[in-house]
Amino acid sequence: MNDIKYENNNFKFAYRVSAIIYNLDKTKILLFTGNDSDYYMLPGGKVKELEESIEAIKREIKEETGFENLDFELVGISEEIIKANEENVQQITFTYTTIYNEKICNQQFKSIESDWINFKWVRIDELSKCKIHPNCVVEMVEGKNIKKITHTIESRIFNGRNK
Repeated sequence: MNDIKYENNNFKFAYRVSAIIYNLDKTKILLFTGNDSDYYMLPGGKVKELEESIEAIKREIKEETGFENLDFELVGISEEIIKANEENVQQITFTYTTIYNEKICNQQFKSIESDWINFKWVRIDELSKCKIHPNCVVEMVEGKNIKKITHTIESRIFNGRNK
């Protein structure tokens, strides 16, 4: 299946998932930065055609970190519209939370999927010192401006006419 993304001239659209992954005592979260980047982001990636967002985040986290058997809960949905130079980007991201229940052996490590992705466990009380994209990540981690979200996934197959 293909990633859900669309490009047309100077416009790009993507449907993404991301995860706030806490350590066991919820004092740190996992962030990543690229080799040439000056900001951090939550781990995640694009949702594939016909893939539920919950399955997409499980797949993306396993592909990038090797972490498995995590219980994810939807915490927020963000929309970004970015205008930079001649390019316009619009993204919709479903953000989930989970707790990594194993001992953290490395405070920093490379992605198992891509050499340019550098992961780092960051203390929550030090998030304000980090440049994080998008800006709403800190609010989600701190539980600010979070409204109740009803998350329904419905898959249907119609054979014939709808009545």
